[in-house]
Amino acid sequence: MPWRRSPLVPLATAFAGGIATAPAATLPAACAVWALAAAGGAALAALARPAAASGALLVAVAAVGALRALAVPLPADHVARLALPTAARVEGRLADEPVRWSADRTRLLLDVERVDDEPRSGTVQLTAYGPAPPLADGQRVTVDARLDRPVGFRNPGTFDHAERLAQHGIEVVGTVRADRIVSPDAAEPPWNARVKRAAVDAMRAALPPTSAALLAGLLLGERGDLPPEVDAAFRRAGVYHVLAVSGFNVALVASTTWTVLALARVSRRLASLGALAVVLGFAVVVGPQPSVLRATVMAVLVLAALLLEREAAVLNSLALAALVILALRPTDLYDPGFQLSFAATAGIVLAPMPRQPIAAALAVSAAAQLAVLPISLAHFNQVSTIGIVANLAVVPLAGIATVLGLCAVATAAVSALVAGWLFAAVWPILLLLRWAVALAAAVPGAVLHLPAPGPVAIVCYVAALGLGLAAWHLRAARLRLARRLGTTAIALAVASAALTLWPALRPADGRLRVSILDVGQGDAIVVEGPNGRAVLVDAGAGGPYRLDAGERVVAPFLWNRGVLKLAAAVVTHEDIDHAGGMAAVRALFGVDEAWDGGVERGPLALGGAVLTPLPTAAAGRNDSARVLRLDFGLASVLLTSDIETAGEHALIDSRAPLAAVVLKVPHHGSRTSSGADLLAAVRPSVAVISVGPRNPYGHPDPGVLARLTTAGAHIYRTDRDGAILLETDGRTLDITAWVPRTTIRYCLDPDTPC
Repeated sequence: MPWRRSPLVPLATAFAGGIATAPAATLPAACAVWALAAAGGAALAALARPAAASGALLVAVAAVGALRALAVPLPADHVARLALPTAARVEGRLADEPVRWSADRTRLLLDVERVDDEPRSGTVQLTAYGPAPPLADGQRVTVDARLDRPVGFRNPGTFDHAERLAQHGIEVVGTVRADRIVSPDAAEPPWNARVKRAAVDAMRAALPPTSAALLAGLLLGERGDLPPEVDAAFRRAGVYHVLAVSGFNVALVASTTWTVLALARVSRRLASLGALAVVLGFAVVVGPQPSVLRATVMAVLVLAALLLEREAAVLNSLALAALVILALRPTDLYDPGFQLSFAATAGIVLAPMPRQPIAAALAVSAAAQLAVLPISLAHFNQVSTIGIVANLAVVPLAGIATVLGLCAVATAAVSALVAGWLFAAVWPILLLLRWAVALAAAVPGAVLHLPAPGPVAIVCYVAALGLGLAAWHLRAARLRLARRLGTTAIALAVASAALTLWPALRPADGRLRVSILDVGQGDAIVVEGPNGRAVLVDAGAGGPYRLDAGERVVAPFLWNRGVLKLAAAVVTHEDIDHAGGMAAVRALFGVDEAWDGGVERGPLALGGAVLTPLPTAAAGRNDSARVLRLDFGLASVLLTSDIETAGEHALIDSRAPLAAVVLKVPHHGSRTSSGADLLAAVRPSVAVISVGPRNPYGHPDPGVLARLTTAGAHIYRTDRDGAILLETDGRTLDITAWVPRTTIRYCLDPDTPC
């Protein structure tokens, strides 16, 4: 498509590029670049040099993007300027509809007005524990909350929740008891919230729970009640996009409204106006997710073009939607939903499409999958192998269910009888949809988990797609050039794949790596042997109603390290903060040996390094935990799990070799651990405490810290330092604290220079 038909595309690209550079920019620098580019562009335009003037204009637009995304200093009365942590009485208005995570846990976004009767500003994210009272967007509430700064898990290659909250302007989080939430007024929810609630209630009244939850996901993106196994099946089948309200839903709303009005013999312009009004209302009801805003802006432009009898430039509409969203919310650039929505749409718009219906459907699915591939890998470490085919069945079924469901919900306010007939008609479609998704999800290898691509790999991939598209369009007019472009595209695609897969393909370098991950109050330790084989010792907390560290932290870390299979998975004991995440890890990775329960295992050779279980004879849940010793050359690490006083004495009495360079401090530094006798036997140079910030147990105990210091150990803590990364060749030991990015080298061999 000629760029002159889509002038907003380079402008949107430049604006997004400016937002991306904002973290490295300053206000004076961005202003200077804008002024110079604007003046230079005007001068070049006056000199009749349009190409150069256009380039200067794009630089100026990029500078505006950087200015829009620059962090604004917090006002003096912002809630983040309080001395945190603190317990306070907070008054404000709900900034969004409450989100129910489970029966006894609800997320609230509160625009703060007063704290302890003092005027304050800012937004706080609260987690309410217990059954929450009826609450609505815009409702004024008063809560007694425990406020603090958000803290995420800080590890290489994993998601940081605190960073994501900061991108959305949330600097303070808090916890409240749901039964202590007081609303001084009983204001009704706004009309859009009432419409959404009425729609969900109608579905629940007419359909079985799972079908109602599925239809709510299809129509409104409400997936909170969807059973975990159904949610996981949609993800594994590569069709989760039908549960995220996007252009698919907006197009169905617009086309259904248009068709109904056309059947009523309404004029074309009135049909356009009607569809326009319904689409805007639908967007307000569903909410301002990036995919909804993108689809709504594009639908409005297409309908306006029909209204004015003009031709709509789809790519230009897409660029305008991006400009509108990023101008309003520049941080959406980093949102996976924004990236997936725009990439998939651009892929469908730009890709060549065959005329045969089935081939065209496959081409649409393939174009979208190819466009979002690096985004899916970067954010989720996964690529669907079945999604292209699964979409052939799922999308039509989801479309039929969506149209019937919309008609049923719209009719429910007028005639319960007719609505019941429509809900009865949609129910078998929902069952068939679930069956098709389950069938696709059951295909072996339906989802592949791979390392996230780096910036160079992504650039190579995007360039390969662009050159391949150019080669396709030039194949008839300039065959030789098309072949060259195609060959280059293939080479770049191979280079991108090689760079992405390199962590999994690279040969072992003969070094031992031990990563003590930040999983909050729990343990998760990854051992990568000199031969490249990996062992996982514990996997943090997990299970129902809590964030699963195995799935959200350990698995992404392993994938991005290139670990796709584990030599062993060790559960030191069954406490939830050690064993909770292991089920998710075992579901996602092949495991050669499972060390759990009371099964005794011998030493495990890892190419020169040896992982050895040490004998423990103490009774009690913590004191009977499995203790491991890792040796490689002069480097040694003692992993003591949660043993306490009795377990430490039993370990010493066993006369096992305990002297080690690194001690993983027992039981998160509790008062009943790390006794003087154990420290005298171990004589550690380094002590690592795996502990959660603001934990309710007071770990690590000041007495333990004092004993470790007296023993001459250099102390690392995951609550302060994030992940602790150990790397050794058997003669020297490098220890990196991830948060401060500091590395200290320890010389283990006096004859080896450091």
